[in-house]
Amino acid sequence: MASRTVVDSVVRVEAPPAGAAAAEARASALRARFPGAIVERYLDRAPEVGQRVRIAAGAAVIGDVLLADDVSVWYGCVLRGDVNRVEIRERSNVQDGTVIHLGDRDPTFVAEEVVIGHRAVVHGCRIGGGTLVGIQATILDGAVIGEGSIVGAGALVTAGTVVPPHSLVLGAPGKVIRTLTAADEAMHRGLAHKYVRLAHNYRVG
Repeated sequence: MASRTVVDSVVRVEAPPAGAAAAEARASALRARFPGAIVERYLDRAPEVGQRVRIAAGAAVIGDVLLADDVSVWYGCVLRGDVNRVEIRERSNVQDGTVIHLGDRDPTFVAEEVVIGHRAVVHGCRIGGGTLVGIQATILDGAVIGEGSIVGAGALVTAGTVVPPHSLVLGAPGKVIRTLTAADEAMHRGLAHKYVRLAHNYRVG
């Protein structure tokens, strides 16, 4: 399979671009809102953050990253939106130590009520709503994970793989083992809501 990496996708700049000052102001406001978090602009792009979001101290959110309402990003995570965009939709959570980046041609999109377990790597892929990504799982560029799925702990979903909705994926390389039920998806979404409540308690408790 041909590489999805584009070696000349980054153009060197000699000075801050137009819009850099506004982006820095947005990043500065977010640093005040989330003390201890690392929030940075990249060129003229700064994170956008919705309501009731938690970004834990020590987490890094950089560049073109959207965190929708009720998202939580936990300790030691890195979400880096530089050569493309990262979007995390409502009530999803990114657990401790996870790295979310992107590909030259592949933004990262995480739909609503997704649970991303500790130390996962999510890179330039699309993850459907109500999915559970297990601890230390890796999902690579151009992969698409259908809604209501499980990517098991330690699984590797290779570049360009398309996983049907409601699939259990295990192994390295990851293989679909069986089809999940609506009850499985409901449990994943329930776990996402548990993290919404947990983040609320950290914010206001």
